[in-house]
Amino acid sequence: MGQWFNGPGEDLATVARATGYPVVEVPGWRGRGHGPLDDYVGVVVCHHTAGPEPEETAENFPSLALVRDGRQDLAGPLAHYGIGYDGTVYVVAAGLAYHAGAGSWAGLSGNSVALGIEAEDSGDGDWTGQQRDVYPRLVARLCLFLGIESSRVCAHREWAPERKEDPAGIDMRRLRARVAHYLRSPDEIPRGAASTFEDHG
Repeated sequence: MGQWFNGPGEDLATVARATGYPVVEVPGWRGRGHGPLDDYVGVVVCHHTAGPEPEETAENFPSLALVRDGRQDLAGPLAHYGIGYDGTVYVVAAGLAYHAGAGSWAGLSGNSVALGIEAEDSGDGDWTGQQRDVYPRLVARLCLFLGIESSRVCAHREWAPERKEDPAGIDMRRLRARVAHYLRSPDEIPRGAASTFEDHG
């Protein structure tokens, strides 16, 4: 049967708002996807867009059209969420997105079992402070939504190590540690909440 994460009740937009960062619901997101996701979605895959540097564009999420519509050889949507330079979360699609491709993590494989996040970055790993802050908050809130542990979060390069390198500049061990902390202390997920997280490198 499959599922779309578009409500009623909690959906991908309410998940995004729980981060405390601005949220843009891209028009049509509730019906956007290559059909439904599997009944069990158990992985969150982290990506970067390989888009322009912030100083090269006036847009906050210049890869939006690509993530939403795809490219000539691969139809969109190419992720469920986007993250702009200022930490704004863009809700792009509620159904299956072509983001992970061939690969696997935690014994699961296929786009139908994974949610994808495309954060705007050129590929040099020079993230803004807001992006570094919102990424684990969004991932943690997604884990709560899906009912999965931080071990089910992976980089695209971990999903497909022979062909992918993204997201550049993000230490996944540290990101998973922060996500695990938020899962233990969900009241700390919203931006601005007092944090007891200790980063041990």
